[in-house]
Amino acid sequence: MLTSRQVFSLQMLWQTLANSFSLRRVPLLGSIVAGRPEVQEGRQDYCLDVDFDTLRLPKNARTFALKVRGDSMKGAGILEGDVVIMEFREPRHGDIVAALIDGETTLKRFILQGGVPYLRAANVKYPDLIPARELVIQGVQIALLRLPER
Repeated sequence: MLTSRQVFSLQMLWQTLANSFSLRRVPLLGSIVAGRPEVQEGRQDYCLDVDFDTLRLPKNARTFALKVRGDSMKGAGILEGDVVIMEFREPRHGDIVAALIDGETTLKRFILQGGVPYLRAANVKYPDLIPARELVIQGVQIALLRLPER
């Protein structure tokens, strides 16, 4: 059992270390399916404290995080339970994106072929997704966090 003095010392050590990092709060806005698109309501679960220097993230990045559900991006190394850090910006061909396609959200690779955008999974079990009405890119992946299971 730690004494109150030891707890205070640990808190002071943590604060000193935290001040030496460039920690920023990134809102976790729920989860995103890496599988078949689905309707989803956005909500903020909590915030992650992320060291932008360690993850080599741009200092001015407008970021949010999503917890991954599903296996459609396993070929890109994104597994169920991972957390993707996304940035609000325009996608480039090949970027992994959080997308709203015909009213449903999903995590996929953004493909631009002949000027026509569509989404591609990183798992052969899933077909390409070609928008019938709309494709709105909500964010572009800039980092991936994998937390150990407890």
